[in-house]
Amino acid sequence: MSWNYRVVRKAYRVDGREEVQYGIHEVYYDDDHVPTSCTVDPVTPYGDTEDELAQDMRYFASALEKPVLDYDSFGVKSGSNVVD
Repeated sequence: MSWNYRVVRKAYRVDGREEVQYGIHEVYYDDDHVPTSCTVDPVTPYGDTEDELAQDMRYFASALEKPVLDYDSFGVKSGSNVVD
């Protein structure tokens, strides 16, 4: 299984109208490189050093160069921080 950061679109309803949010999530892939699951909540960049943080930020930036994924395309797994 592999993973990377991807932009994920979440749509929801508020007061009868659709709202949309975009966030960067960890997305996991099967052996055929098909996205199969993602984190429930967006993730934040981090590192143990400034250089590691800068590298993580570059990974985040590369997510913006890939197609946006829809959160609803992943099934919800109760009690987990990963949706699949």
